[in-house]
Amino acid sequence: MALSTPFAVGAAYQRAAVHRCCPEALFTHAPLSCYAGTMHAPRLLLVMSLLSTAAMAGGCRFGQAAFSGALSGRTFDPGGTVFSYVDEHDAALVAESDPRVAVAMTWVIFDPESDLSDVEGNELADISHELVLRDALALVFVAQSVVTAGASFESVLVGGTEEGDGNMTARLHLAPDRLSGSSTYADVVPLASLRRTTVDLEVADFADLRELRGSATIAFERTDNDPGEALVGSYTGTFFAPVVEERPAEQNLSLLQSDDVIGLPLPPRSAP
Repeated sequence: MALSTPFAVGAAYQRAAVHRCCPEALFTHAPLSCYAGTMHAPRLLLVMSLLSTAAMAGGCRFGQAAFSGALSGRTFDPGGTVFSYVDEHDAALVAESDPRVAVAMTWVIFDPESDLSDVEGNELADISHELVLRDALALVFVAQSVVTAGASFESVLVGGTEEGDGNMTARLHLAPDRLSGSSTYADVVPLASLRRTTVDLEVADFADLRELRGSATIAFERTDNDPGEALVGSYTGTFFAPVVEERPAEQNLSLLQSDDVIGLPLPPRSAP
C-alpha cells in the first residue's frame, strides 16, 4: 500500500521506519539522530532514503492491525498507525485515579511518539486529509482498571446510540465510497444500523511491555427499522497497540484534527 504523501515522512516518519522495519530496533526508543554519529553523511542520506522508500511502500508502521472480511466488497484496513494511551489528566491537568484508555487505529502512517509540529504545514494537512479519506477505528475503555489481560468488551451501537454496558465504546470510520461521473444516489445501499463491536484482550500491560494486544470483531446487523437490502457482515482482526505517553499522543491527534474522524483526543469526561 503506497503512502499517500511521499515526503510527508519527515523526522517522525524516519523514526517510525527505524522502529518498524528493523526487528532489532522494534522495542527501542532511540531517534534516528542517535545513529548519525557512526555514519558518514552520504551513508546517512542513503539510509534515510531507503527508510523513506520502505515507509512509502507501506511496510513500516507503528503498531499493527489486520482485519479480514468485507461489506459488499468494501474491505477495512486501519493498520498504518496503531497505538494506545492513558487519558490520565483532566482539563485542569489533574490526574484521575482511574482514567480512560484509548486505542487509535488509522490507515495513515505517522509516529505518535514524535512531535508532528515539526512536519511542514502542507505535509501535515496532507496527512490529516488522508485520515478523513481512509479507514480508522478508535476504542475507548471507561477505566484503566477494567483493561486487563483476558478481559472482553462489547459496544452495541443502534442508530447512533450506545446500548452496551458502557465499559467500552467504539468509533468506526470507513473510507468513503469511490465515485465516478455516473454515480447516483440510486446506487446507495445503507449499512445495517446495529453495529456490534467485540474486543478480547490478550495482553494489557501499562508498565513493562507497555502494550495492548487483542482481537476485535465489528459486525453489522439489521434491525426492524432497516430496509431489507441494508448491508450486513463483519470485519474480524487482531491489533497490537504500543502504549505511548498521553501528552504527545493528544497533541498529535489534535494537530491531525482527528476528533471529527475517530473522536480523539477525548473530550473531558462527563460529570457523574
